[in-house]
Amino acid sequence: MRMNYVLIFMVFITLPSFLVGQNNTTWPKSIDNLKSSVCLVEYFQPQFEMGEIEDKSRIKKKITGILVNKQGLVITSDVIYPANLDIVESNMMFISSQPMPEDITVSFIKDQKLKARFIGKDEELRIAFIEIINPDSIPEPVQFKDESEFEVGDPIYLIQHLNGRYDFEKIITAHNINSIITQPKQRLLTTSKVASISAGGLVVNGSGEAIGVIFRSETYYPHYEYAFDDPSMGLSLLQVVPATQFLSLLSNPPELITQKEGSGKSWLGIQMQILTEDMSIYWNIKGKNGIIINKVLPGSPAEKAGLKAGDIISSFGELEINSYDKKNLDILRNYVRNQPAGNITAQILRNKKSRKATIYLESAPKSRFLAEEYSDEFLGLGVKELTQDYITNNDLEFDTEGVWVSRIEDAGKASLAGIDVNDLILKINDEDIRDLEDFSNFTKDLKDSKLDYVQVFLKRQGQTRFVFIKTLLNEKLQ
Repeated sequence: MRMNYVLIFMVFITLPSFLVGQNNTTWPKSIDNLKSSVCLVEYFQPQFEMGEIEDKSRIKKKITGILVNKQGLVITSDVIYPANLDIVESNMMFISSQPMPEDITVSFIKDQKLKARFIGKDEELRIAFIEIINPDSIPEPVQFKDESEFEVGDPIYLIQHLNGRYDFEKIITAHNINSIITQPKQRLLTTSKVASISAGGLVVNGSGEAIGVIFRSETYYPHYEYAFDDPSMGLSLLQVVPATQFLSLLSNPPELITQKEGSGKSWLGIQMQILTEDMSIYWNIKGKNGIIINKVLPGSPAEKAGLKAGDIISSFGELEINSYDKKNLDILRNYVRNQPAGNITAQILRNKKSRKATIYLESAPKSRFLAEEYSDEFLGLGVKELTQDYITNNDLEFDTEGVWVSRIEDAGKASLAGIDVNDLILKINDEDIRDLEDFSNFTKDLKDSKLDYVQVFLKRQGQTRFVFIKTLLNEKLQ
């Protein structure tokens, strides 16, 4: 009897291991080839801390990349350059600058590094593109399958890199699709306990075909090391971007815009909220669906088309707004961003009457992240040119002139005087400061001016004030 108990115990102990072994042997044979096209991307990220006006250090970072053509194009997570290149609607100004990645290398084989350069990124997909400069002796690129039909329970495999504790080795893990999100963009959801170095790993289906990449989460703070997963928290929910959403980008990857160009994505130029059922009842338009415009930005395509605050958008091009779901805000935003420049027709409701509006979509202005910056070490501050999102977020007039404070040096002259990040500088010593050129021209001679104080006229949270910066030029050492 004791022998029978021992045998039963051994069966329960060995059965899980046996099943795992069986699972390993049934992995698609193409996994090894796909694994060879997954690379380790290394780069240096210049760092600045709050309280500094200069980037004084660099941090080496590693993320996962995927070779996608024979010319050396690699897709990876936009964690390599997470700055928002489009106009952002948030008032969060804590990240005024995000440095470009430097000294990028790609390794398919450990310690064999190929130099690469940053090309650009897609904001919605959070996918970045880099290019190997001399793509000699590289493996076969990944060929993604154009597949849009998925089912919950389908097997998938993830190819990623482990963190430094495991010397950044590649790892393949078996999963299943646990859920499918359809709006505003299709995402496949699975779970994982793997502590990988970054988002951006390759996703393979049960037939051994590449079908997508791992999506970076919405929350990311560039001043901290990127923690893609924390095993101490148990299972993490991973999102997969299906290849159908980025296949067109492989032949025409987005390029980083220059500082004087627009973002490359279309914009409408409105702030909006969802029309709720209670609102439709109050306005006696029960049964109607749509998105309410609560602000029209000056100079925007919406303003040029005659749209007004209070208008309700019921359809935009081929997009119908047919529910009270808040997701419709993101759906409309994404729809507009992906439209080419040109005319598009919207159906709007104004004063209970339906009308058509023809809107000419154009490229959105650059965001504050791409705004030109000037640092003055003597005063201990950095300033940036005004951008549409700064003007909008601070409720300024469209034709406002000046520069805004993007960085402040701790215990610097400007900081001691009480100047803060996000202040709008309008005048210095009664001279108008219209732009960065005015600011740099005025401040470059301050050291030679021998002034005891510099008078700054600024605006903060809608209120103007005078601030006097003590220069300490005429103080003698004791």
